[in-house]
Amino acid sequence: MTMLYTTRLILCLVDLCLPLVVWWCLRPSRRETAAALLASGWVLSAAALAGVASTRIGASGFAPPVVLGVPPDLLLSRVLLGGFCTALCFPSVSIRRLYRFAVIVDLTVCALAGGVVDLRSLAVQALIVALYFIPAQLFARWTREGHDLPLRATLHIVFHAGLLLGVLPALIVACGGGSWNAPFVRSSFMNKLYLQLLILPAVLLVSSVQEFARRGCGTPMPADPPRSLVTSGTYAYVANPMQVGKFLVVAGWGLFWWNPWMVAAAFLGLLYSVAVASPREDKEMAHRFSHAWFRYRQQTRRWWPRWKPYLESFDPSSSSENRGARLFLRLECEPCRQLAHWIRESAAGLLVLPIETRTGRITYDPGDGTQVEHGVVALARALEQVNFAWALFGCMLRLPGIARLAQLVADSLDPQSEAVCVIPSTSVASQ
Repeated sequence: MTMLYTTRLILCLVDLCLPLVVWWCLRPSRRETAAALLASGWVLSAAALAGVASTRIGASGFAPPVVLGVPPDLLLSRVLLGGFCTALCFPSVSIRRLYRFAVIVDLTVCALAGGVVDLRSLAVQALIVALYFIPAQLFARWTREGHDLPLRATLHIVFHAGLLLGVLPALIVACGGGSWNAPFVRSSFMNKLYLQLLILPAVLLVSSVQEFARRGCGTPMPADPPRSLVTSGTYAYVANPMQVGKFLVVAGWGLFWWNPWMVAAAFLGLLYSVAVASPREDKEMAHRFSHAWFRYRQQTRRWWPRWKPYLESFDPSSSSENRGARLFLRLECEPCRQLAHWIRESAAGLLVLPIETRTGRITYDPGDGTQVEHGVVALARALEQVNFAWALFGCMLRLPGIARLAQLVADSLDPQSEAVCVIPSTSVASQ
């Protein structure tokens, strides 16, 4: 037993020292280092959740001590060697070859950590390695090379959700900070209420990441930021929607499990954002965007949203950039005319034009050179310029899965119009 513990201690030391040696020898750029750290973060989230799941089904077979379903030396090996070191040392080697090597290394470390290696464990370990290793290395490569922005943004959302809603609570409970019993002793009505309260901050958070990718061509990672200042969508109402959404999601998740330690973790994250991240962001943004950033921050609070959206100055007569957002609607039908009237009266900085002057589809042109939207997503974009309440609904409506479903419903109701003006019609009537 003493020999086993000595071996595991040596493995932990190797796992901690080798990444430092690799970083010192390669001297990677900021972007390459950030990409490797993202790979490690993905591995931590996926490997920990896979370890907890394998423990639940009795397929782990590891002797204690165990952290998040796996021995700490195995978890360190997966995170630092399978994530950080591989991303830095083998940036252009075939993922298939690296995966085979990762399975061999993982099985070797499992055996040294006292795990049982048989046919069943071999299949389980190969599946676990596939779940954490392949997406992590793709994530790192896409980030380093600046490719596949929509997939990178999606992986950021999944990655943060796994860490904040999976790994963090599991680690808190594993360290003795509460239990998982609260939802099972509470009424189903209260459970549904708690989960529904998480929808709005989750929409705020996901939509903000989507806005970075869609309008800014970047991600939330400081080494891979948007190329332009993003002041649309949720950012037209609050300057830090990601931090606000993250705080509310983690705090709400802690309330769902009735775990004060999770709520405390949310406040610690908020404290870090206020004391460390926000001043650093202000300095960097002021350096990159100068007067545009100062103008935006003078009119947009960091934590408390505006009711009406922030508007950049624009020139309606311009044919290139800064000509203002435009919505092209069908004005032949009465509901569409009512909708156009309501948008003209309610939406700030949005010009409504007949659809014949553009294309045969309902279209939203942001007027800043970024991507034009069509159909239901175009209507959602218009709603984002009305007020904060309608903006949250619009953000939810244009989330990828919801937007696709809404578009299918709209097409089935009126295939000619591409997007039916039904969503805000109740408010049109009330106006």
